[in-house]
Amino acid sequence: MKLYLEGLTCANCAGKIERLVAKMPNVNDASFSMATGTLNIEEDIDFSEETTFEAVVKLVKSLEPHVVVRKTKGHKIDKTASHCHDGSCNIVHGEKEGAHEGQHHDHEAHHQHGHEHGGMEKREKIELLIAMILFVGGFFAKALLPSSLALVSMGIFLGAYLLAGYHVIIMALKNIGHGQIFDENFLMAIATVGALILGEWPEAAGVMIFFGVGEYFQAKAVDNARNAISETIHFSAENAHLIDGENTRTIEASKVKAGDQILVKPGEKIPADGQVVEGLSYLDTSPLTGESYPRKAELGDPVLSGMINGNEVLKIKVTKDYEDSTAVKIMHLIEEASDRKGKTEKFITRFSRYYTPTVVISALVLAILPPLLIEGASFETWIYQSLIFLVVSCPCALVLSIPISYFGGIGRASKEGILIKGGNYLDVLYQADTFVFDKTGTLTYGEFSVLQMLLADDVSQESFFQAAAAGEFFSNHPIAEAVRNYTKTQIQESALSDYKEIPGKGTQVKFNNQYIQVGNQAFFNESDIKTPTWEGQGTVVYVAIDNQYAGMLILGDQIKENAADMVRGLKNLGIKNTVMLSGDNQKTADRVGQVLGLDQVIGDCLPQDKVSEFEQIKEKSRKTVYVGDGMNDAPVLAISDAGIAMGGLGSDAAIEAADIILMKDDPLDILKSVDIAKYTRKIMIQNIVLALGIKFLVLGLTVLGYGEMYMAIFADVGAAVITILNTTRILKYKGRASRSSVSDPSLRPKEVN
Repeated sequence: MKLYLEGLTCANCAGKIERLVAKMPNVNDASFSMATGTLNIEEDIDFSEETTFEAVVKLVKSLEPHVVVRKTKGHKIDKTASHCHDGSCNIVHGEKEGAHEGQHHDHEAHHQHGHEHGGMEKREKIELLIAMILFVGGFFAKALLPSSLALVSMGIFLGAYLLAGYHVIIMALKNIGHGQIFDENFLMAIATVGALILGEWPEAAGVMIFFGVGEYFQAKAVDNARNAISETIHFSAENAHLIDGENTRTIEASKVKAGDQILVKPGEKIPADGQVVEGLSYLDTSPLTGESYPRKAELGDPVLSGMINGNEVLKIKVTKDYEDSTAVKIMHLIEEASDRKGKTEKFITRFSRYYTPTVVISALVLAILPPLLIEGASFETWIYQSLIFLVVSCPCALVLSIPISYFGGIGRASKEGILIKGGNYLDVLYQADTFVFDKTGTLTYGEFSVLQMLLADDVSQESFFQAAAAGEFFSNHPIAEAVRNYTKTQIQESALSDYKEIPGKGTQVKFNNQYIQVGNQAFFNESDIKTPTWEGQGTVVYVAIDNQYAGMLILGDQIKENAADMVRGLKNLGIKNTVMLSGDNQKTADRVGQVLGLDQVIGDCLPQDKVSEFEQIKEKSRKTVYVGDGMNDAPVLAISDAGIAMGGLGSDAAIEAADIILMKDDPLDILKSVDIAKYTRKIMIQNIVLALGIKFLVLGLTVLGYGEMYMAIFADVGAAVITILNTTRILKYKGRASRSSVSDPSLRPKEVN
């Protein structure tokens, strides 16, 4: 079950909701994504969706009244309208109202404090502005009024404090009632109330004002980061032009169904997968593949949602409902990727649970021990220093920036046509020291061509062609297609019977009362058919008629452009071991490995051999990535630490099989995925160092007696804003894995004979 919590930008608050939902009846686990604002609930036996939804609404209302809980993703807020997200309710002056959209029960409530969706409400902004004016006025009053009227300036500071912080105090009291003590509202309330008790009225008011301002910028930074990522992965069209008889009307793209006919104008995104029924144009595929190379689309050609129409109007017959179209599937896949948390995010979540109580306990020790142990130290001074400890203790900067870093990396990769299904796979790409490749369709184009034909004695070319074409008639393997193209022999399907395909070996079929076998030498050896041994290069296909050798075809494949560059680039990024597994004979496989500069080549691999060979490689490696075509290599993809499928554009099988999908057949995208993963890791480390460094610096100064409350505020919300802004750099990362940085003129595509 997935819920959308709109307006939740406080990491600490999100953690509380996540933990409490996980403890609900019939719930196995719950995970909140700060990057997308989604709460994913793992269902247990006897799970009730409605009961759990109502319980979550009640929980969120009690902890975060401003947050909107939805079953479906809401629309963006109209800044000029009321704070109702779908226009079905009217919320004013702190009232709340439930909105019912069809069968979706959405809870909407006016927010009560600074963690809001995209910024404060107008009323809170006015309150904060007035508090700032009062704060400045308090200093003027303190300077200009006689000491006998000191109460006036104190009253002004108190007014500024209450106006800026009353909602913080209210939320702290509510959370205490729910047993939630160690949150920033409670810590801020205790720290500022303590300052008031110590007579630091300006300090208390200033800290609460700066806290409000910092929270505002923090919420804006989180919202902006989310929006930037959303824009990066937004492939789908908003509207569609539906052809209705002689007329055309504009509808929401989400209402497009299979069978509809739509009109796509120049410059518009195609809203759903379909087939061109009229027109000729060139499509920009960059939203899906990362490359804007024009793709021709004319009568009968399939087109995918998310592609951008070029210069001419196209009429398209929709073949898939909007929700089942490629662009929507990809967007859902990327959004769901945020649910798979990486190791760093999990560690930081665990760390924050211990960090805050530890700092709070340290604050108590700091308030009590120094006055008892240090001669001349006063309780008043060290209690003030301990209050600074409390403010610093909130781990929001860490908890916020790490998941957004992961999702930023996933979003940046999607811009290159690389779909990564989770932050955990970014971790694998960063840690991997071994890459294992399939050959055909991965490192080579898989477009075989027949280079040579050798016939047995007394076998005519015509009968040989018929036998070869019949044997490969039903097969969809690239080699079978090459054989059919070479023979150019028409075979009637009615003349074929008892067809059988033996994976990794060959095929057998009855054709016009003849028993035909087509395959490799191992297949023929099992059938006790004597064949000549081919000592040259290339892939050999043997043909037998009625258990008698009839001849052989020698085929060659071509190495993909950039394959050698990719291998060199991986070495430059620290990958120690590159291996190729191939079903081709060892000599052919060695030739490919030599051209590409691979560390190890294993040929003559049947499908089951690939699994056992891969397991042995995996045992010797830290993290192992397998790269295949996503369909024929499913067993190996399943046992790899991360599986990469090449050429997933429009391929449902590839999207299902692999953990990482390359939407186009460019080997350099393998390199780009590793590069983006390493850069994402670099940003995360920077965020951790920034957040903890600032906090520990302020804590150290506080222990030495030099701490100030303003420093503590900066160490809390200031550090959060800085780390979030740093995270957005991922979306603009150009990468080191460019063609120019790894290209070598000597490593051009070569034909493997």
